[in-house]
Amino acid sequence: MTAIKDNNLSASLEDYLEAIFNLAGASNVARSKDIAKSLGVARSSVTGALRVLKKKGLANYRPYDYVTLTKAGQDIAAEVVRKHNIITSFFVNVLGVETDIAQQAACRAEHTLGPEVISKLLCFIGFVNKNSKNGYDLADEFKRFCKSRPQNNSFSGKQMSSTVGLDEVKPGQKCKIVRIIGRSGVNKRIADMGVVPGTILEVQRVAPLGDPIDVKLKGYRLSLRKEEASKIMVELGQSE
Repeated sequence: MTAIKDNNLSASLEDYLEAIFNLAGASNVARSKDIAKSLGVARSSVTGALRVLKKKGLANYRPYDYVTLTKAGQDIAAEVVRKHNIITSFFVNVLGVETDIAQQAACRAEHTLGPEVISKLLCFIGFVNKNSKNGYDLADEFKRFCKSRPQNNSFSGKQMSSTVGLDEVKPGQKCKIVRIIGRSGVNKRIADMGVVPGTILEVQRVAPLGDPIDVKLKGYRLSLRKEEASKIMVELGQSE
């Protein structure tokens, strides 16, 4: 997909600016052959693109000489690089995507996502980091949730079953633990009791005031406080 911006640059030309910017930052100079290698294109394609960038006043180019960016070219390239880094950070640090895959996806997304979307992504990354420092690692919780789901459920066309807190399950009902939410310290204490994603359990008794809740899992009984049970998300209708 080619995105035409206010500066009338295609995604391809933005890629050239980004490549020149990165090469110049790494070795202080950018050469046509290095640009071609970086983008995986023919030298003739690079020559054509550099001529266009020169005509637009974004690059200084002469055949057989080093390539540099003008002030206008540097400004545009720096913004593309900034967007690329923000998107990559979101994919890797928040969504848990592999770095190589995230880099490739960011190369496409950086040309189509506008300033408002990028700003929101940056705010969300900051939000995740802030909450992580306060003891609640949202990114880690999301990764745990993804691992607890069947690998093919996102695109199978089947409706995903809804989840509820364990405190909402009635006595006699069986369910499967999907994820555990809350602070990492609470998660560890619950996990130490054998309550982990993927475990099948049965609610056996709920005290009159809803606290505690007695469950059976892995052949033994366990009492949970209602507060703890509310942080254990389960799917109903499971069997051993």
